[in-house]
Amino acid sequence: MRGSSQGGFNTSGYDPFDPKEKNAPPQVDYYLGKAYHLNGEFDSADQYYQKFIDESEPKNDFYPLALHGMEQTANARKLTVHPGKFNISNVGPVINSEYPDFSPVISVDGNALFFTSRRVRPDSSNVGIIDPMAGLPYENIFVSYKDRTGIWQTPEALNINPVEGHIASVNVSADGQTLIIYKDDAGDGNLYESKLVGELWSEPVKMGSDINTKSWETHGALSADGNTFYFVSNRAGGYGGRDIYRVVKLPTGEWSKAQNIGNVVNTPYEEDAVFIHPNGRTMYFASTGHNSMGGFDIFTTDLQADGTWSAPKNIGYPLNTVDDDIFFVTTADGRRGYFSSDKTGGFGEKDIYFVDFPEEMGAEGLAVLKGFIVPPPGEQLSPTTILYVTDKETGEVKSYKPRQRDGVYVAILPPCKNYNLDYRVDDKTIHTEDIFVECESAYQEINKEVYLNPVALDGKADIKNLPEGAPPGGKEEGVPVKPETQLKEGEQGTPEVEGAVVPGAVGTTKEAAEKMTAEEKKKKVAAEKEALGVKSEAVIEKQDLTDAQRNELGEKHVTPEAKFSAEFTKYYPYNAKGIDTNDPKWKEFIGKVVGLIEKDGNAKITIDACASHVPTRTFGTNEKLSNTRMEAARKSLLDAIKAAGKNTDALLLESVNHLVQGPKYEGDWKNTDKYSKFQFVKLKVK
Repeated sequence: MRGSSQGGFNTSGYDPFDPKEKNAPPQVDYYLGKAYHLNGEFDSADQYYQKFIDESEPKNDFYPLALHGMEQTANARKLTVHPGKFNISNVGPVINSEYPDFSPVISVDGNALFFTSRRVRPDSSNVGIIDPMAGLPYENIFVSYKDRTGIWQTPEALNINPVEGHIASVNVSADGQTLIIYKDDAGDGNLYESKLVGELWSEPVKMGSDINTKSWETHGALSADGNTFYFVSNRAGGYGGRDIYRVVKLPTGEWSKAQNIGNVVNTPYEEDAVFIHPNGRTMYFASTGHNSMGGFDIFTTDLQADGTWSAPKNIGYPLNTVDDDIFFVTTADGRRGYFSSDKTGGFGEKDIYFVDFPEEMGAEGLAVLKGFIVPPPGEQLSPTTILYVTDKETGEVKSYKPRQRDGVYVAILPPCKNYNLDYRVDDKTIHTEDIFVECESAYQEINKEVYLNPVALDGKADIKNLPEGAPPGGKEEGVPVKPETQLKEGEQGTPEVEGAVVPGAVGTTKEAAEKMTAEEKKKKVAAEKEALGVKSEAVIEKQDLTDAQRNELGEKHVTPEAKFSAEFTKYYPYNAKGIDTNDPKWKEFIGKVVGLIEKDGNAKITIDACASHVPTRTFGTNEKLSNTRMEAARKSLLDAIKAAGKNTDALLLESVNHLVQGPKYEGDWKNTDKYSKFQFVKLKVK
């Protein structure tokens, strides 16, 4: 055999399997440099990267990787010197398992967490079905929902997971009704979408236009208005590796041809895991280029007024590490992000984490309406329940279906507008009111809980017995993560959590014995569709129709008149709550409530409570302060009606509204004129 050489390495007689072999190819130096890099020993990493460069040739495939490795160690030195003010936590053992768990997708309301996992399903239906490449179960999609106390529940496997082959979570639409997923397709990865029908997901359909090609499409993100889709592809004609592209919705409802978003964002290296914030301007993505400190780092960029993207910024250490940090998504307020990482100390190979950002990093120019629609005790939410939101200036109507399982709904509302909210069951208005979304730059959250009291349903919601729990998206507690540099040699890799149960373990839950068979699931989907009157997937899309489109179909939403018999408003100074029962306006309001009880036998009550963005140490969060003001007003109303000699059972609660509104806090808490109009409680009766 004739020998050959690679740089200074002579391959003649080289036996990589001989334990006495002392010769080695230069790639060994590259990999040793990489190992030191991953271990945070940057000087040693540079030494071996440079040794490899010196002993190899530019045409060697590893040569540019070594050069890039030295660029990354330089970046890492800079980023680790100035760590960000981040609090990072592992989501915990309810979500994470001993298997790889990754690609988190959080719903806009914060109540549903979709993610990809290689775990054994709760019903054991994938036991023994192993990916021969990894020696683990195939990637499947799971979802966990928060209960009313903000605690994640045991993850459920989606009904669309295949028997064999990979399927992964990518993105969920702002209204929670469309799930974007990735399917392996025998190595030709493609993007699909599935619709929520009742409590089950429809059969995934491949996304149209030229979103999918014979190349590899790995990830995507749908804008909150549903009109722009950003996705990742390694198709020819890009800037190198995987790039980020976009398509826009045409008047026909089809997607346009794909366009690369440009080399400000895309690099000669790899980009992946794109996420567009509900404000439609802020993009997060992962890249091995730019000033990555090693592997994939998470970056952010903003869409400018002229349609260009700002220079991407590394989101910083310790969120980013020298290993892969990827699949980053944020809550609507921008204050919490979820991502997956190989960080030391997790529950499995990959875990899902969240990071809390300081208040100044919160989102701006966005209002989110979210809440629960609560049926009477003992009853399930009717599949005909729907929320119509009308822009009172333009007349445009959008409709939103609450999630069937728990009544959660969410809508993105552009600020500085008046809206009518019309909650209906069987096309009968159950509750309606007009709201104005303030013209402020700060993030605004409107948590509205509506209690159904339609003629068609028996039973009534009682103001005395509000269901306990947090507003939708109440933030959970996680397992705090120690900074990588503080991990000591010999420290255990798995956090010790008392009473921890690994989700997905065979026989660990009662639900495992109650899972439906595939045939039963099909029958339930059919029943759900029949109940909803669904004849085709196109019908599901009708919830997104505008009034103009409804007119073409011979349909029209009639906006109801939102009138109340009386209103009472109390504005508060900083951190104050409660109502002065001697206030003449309060006495007048109570008189109107008593009069309605005497006339109609009941009085329907709506309570709005609001806190500004001025931080509150007393109550912990502005959300809690808003809720406390609501509770104090509710108690004052009950006490007043009881003192008037009336039965408090006659007080029927139609809706509760928790708000955090007003301008972004800028350290000027003494500027009471600026913030006081957003510190109030309002009671309305009809």
